[in-house]
Amino acid sequence: MPQSLQSAVNKRCAEYLAGRIVARQAIERINGTKPQIGTHKDRSPIWPKGLIGSITHSDRFAAAALAQQKYHQFLGIDFEHWINAQLADELSGQILDKYEKQLLSQCSISFEQGVTLIFSAKESFYKALYPHVKTFFGFDEARVSSMDVASGRFTIELLTSFGDEFEQGWAIKGNFKMLPDGILTYIFY
Repeated sequence: MPQSLQSAVNKRCAEYLAGRIVARQAIERINGTKPQIGTHKDRSPIWPKGLIGSITHSDRFAAAALAQQKYHQFLGIDFEHWINAQLADELSGQILDKYEKQLLSQCSISFEQGVTLIFSAKESFYKALYPHVKTFFGFDEARVSSMDVASGRFTIELLTSFGDEFEQGWAIKGNFKMLPDGILTYIFY
């Protein structure tokens, strides 16, 4: 258990461990090993050489996605339980920009589902991009520029630059799956 979780409540520790267990199972499927998954000082997972991955966990859900680095560069996964209307209203100003609010107004899903979706998409984007930029960035530095509920696809773009490789406007596509109790988003490229 990393030092940062030594004083965490049991629920948080259980979620962390569940995420690590499913990640180890995924690694075993890829290369037959069961390594310990360490944690960097920034709290991101330390993946075995040649692999990239992402973990998501909540109170009743844990998932991990892994891929061989020689085939894929970006991988981020996130699950969020549906937020209620009151919380969606409170959080929307921190999560959505004007463009995203307009995008949601044209969508066939509820506002609270849309806020949950965009929140989760930005979490997946952060997890996919962070290993490359090694810099924290917030919700206001990325924008969901398109989403198609029927196909479960979205596009997300940077509103800031992180060096020459990841300039403002750099975009990547992601996917989402609406589930009864929440939403799963993932970016895999």
